[in-house]
Amino acid sequence: MKQRKSVIALLLVAIIGIVGLTFAYFANSTEVENIFTTKEYGTTYTEQFVSPDNWLPGDTTNKTITATNTGQVDQAVRISLSQEWVSHNGDTLALSKNGVTAAVLNLANTSDWTKVGDYYYYNYKLAPGETTTSFLESVTFNKDIELDDTCTESVNNGVRTISCNSSGDDYDNATYTLTLTIETVQYNKYASAWGTGNSVAIAEERPEPPVPGSEYLATNATNPANTEYNATTKGNMFTFTHGTGANAVTETRYIGDKPKNYVKFNCDDDGTNCETWRILGVFDVDDGTGNVEQRMKLVRGEIIKNDYWNKASNGNGYNDWTADNATLKLFLNGDYYNRTGDAATYGLKASARGMIGDAKYYLGGNNTTSGTTEEIYAWERGTTVCGACNSDTTKLTWTGKVALMYPSDEYMVYGNGVNATCYSSPSGCSGTKAQTGWVYNSNKLNGSIVTTWLLSPYSSRNDFAFNAYSGGSLNRNGILYNSLGVRPVVYLKSNIKIADGTGEVGSEYTLSGN
Repeated sequence: MKQRKSVIALLLVAIIGIVGLTFAYFANSTEVENIFTTKEYGTTYTEQFVSPDNWLPGDTTNKTITATNTGQVDQAVRISLSQEWVSHNGDTLALSKNGVTAAVLNLANTSDWTKVGDYYYYNYKLAPGETTTSFLESVTFNKDIELDDTCTESVNNGVRTISCNSSGDDYDNATYTLTLTIETVQYNKYASAWGTGNSVAIAEERPEPPVPGSEYLATNATNPANTEYNATTKGNMFTFTHGTGANAVTETRYIGDKPKNYVKFNCDDDGTNCETWRILGVFDVDDGTGNVEQRMKLVRGEIIKNDYWNKASNGNGYNDWTADNATLKLFLNGDYYNRTGDAATYGLKASARGMIGDAKYYLGGNNTTSGTTEEIYAWERGTTVCGACNSDTTKLTWTGKVALMYPSDEYMVYGNGVNATCYSSPSGCSGTKAQTGWVYNSNKLNGSIVTTWLLSPYSSRNDFAFNAYSGGSLNRNGILYNSLGVRPVVYLKSNIKIADGTGEVGSEYTLSGN
């Protein structure tokens, strides 16, 4: 940690005017003293950086720098930087080689800084006592940089050996210097002092940062104890409490047939070409390490394809989601997550992957479709393992990125007065009753509602898993011989924010953060 303080005194010269008045018989003179007092101008710069003495390709070194207004005058802040590579023999090396940058600057807080020309400008006025964020997070020695090496080949007793050695005059055995220059000026003069004109706009006030999306949604949820679902409230979220006392769990979910829960997701890096997903709600989520955070849960707007829950290579279907050969688990967390193979045109893009966090999914099973939605919720998180799990309770949970909806996700939307039949007896949900739930209405493939796989396994057979039938009811089918709808769900990281939108069609929520 280094601190450097610069204090610049602002001096104004007071010119005192003396006026002499002369009359024929009377004479007088008056002296008026005018005092101008300036305010202190000061800035403290704080740097976090430890110089590495053995910087290796692939290594990342933290590097941050901030400015604090320690004076009494509003300031504008900008930073410029220069980089230099020098070999051990004093030669200056290029910053990149064959299109590969040797030292990669990892920028941070890009919404707070704007690069114009050679400078990064802090986007907001720095009032007395305030501190900027750092525009830089770290620097990485690029592992892909090529060295100036020479290779020789030899063959001895049929064994071919290739030896490569660097000359030592390249990026190895060299010194990299990053120099940052920070400038501040009184805020109301930055345009003229820096000659930026209208090309740089530094805001008078920093807007209040948006709260995490989960907090925003939960805060705006309607309390179900006071309000039932009806024509005027069906756009709201509702809070469900499961269990009692210390074991009580509170969740906030969208319910009904037309809630305002549309969100743009899986976009290109510039925010265009997005898919429309739906927000299931806000949940307390374990990331698999015991760390529990409130996070948003998203489900894709429609089904991506029909497939088998699991089609094991030995010809027998096994409903163990944790198994190495579980078909949908492998696909959703492999090709679909990485946008490769069969999912190369519709899988998750980098922007979406950056927002998704690991989550613990519950794999409790049951041997019947009967029961209320609350009872189903309980056995999803219960202690009954899948039919193929051989009483192994470690298979009651799985931690990963992408999964399927729970049965409770499908039928909890009928709670709080939406539809008593579908909520109290999902196995009897059908027809117009089922159509009062938005999840059912959007279980579509090519415009038609289809039977859709759910995450929960059957407990008394090793080849069955639960699904939401195209007619509306909770059902179960053989996982090897039935190719049904696949609708991915993900839990977003806890810091993901709702940046804009109302959640309606045409004004879908947009997300920020990663």
